[in-house]
Amino acid sequence: MNYKERRITEHGEIVNEKVVKYYSPFKPGKGYNFKYKSTKIKSYLDIPLPDEFTDSEIGKLTRLSRCMYSSSNLFAKRSTGNRIVPVSKNDIRKIVGLSQNRFYEFYNKAVTHKILKSIVLDGDTYYCLNPIYFNSTEYIPLYLFIAFQSELSEHLPKWVILKYLDEKSCTG
Repeated sequence: MNYKERRITEHGEIVNEKVVKYYSPFKPGKGYNFKYKSTKIKSYLDIPLPDEFTDSEIGKLTRLSRCMYSSSNLFAKRSTGNRIVPVSKNDIRKIVGLSQNRFYEFYNKAVTHKILKSIVLDGDTYYCLNPIYFNSTEYIPLYLFIAFQSELSEHLPKWVILKYLDEKSCTG
């Protein structure tokens, strides 16, 4: 969808004219791009969760993935003063709906299988999901690569790994 934008003098003379394009979420022959600007979670069909996880645990991980903050793979929320703050382990427990004892079994299993990790960013501890299983990012940021470097290295081209390592050495 396009329209012409014109600047006209008070005497009606066209001074400037340009065509402005609007994005149309509907393309004939392709269909409608449903919720094209909303946050989304990707899961890759060729990378299954470990066989040790039950259907119930996979459901809990999927529910948890829907609570990642924007495009970060981190569990965070807005606090007073519009600050982004980490979600606590207890908040995660409430999201998956388990008692404290059952949650720690689930949590330890997810950590052992490198699906869930805690990382420190700017002095705060955040929990995040491994982007090879659940990914909310368009581009994997350096902090996420560092957290899941060994798992991601099995799936990324060598040149990408070298770029991340180069970036990592520049940041100290």
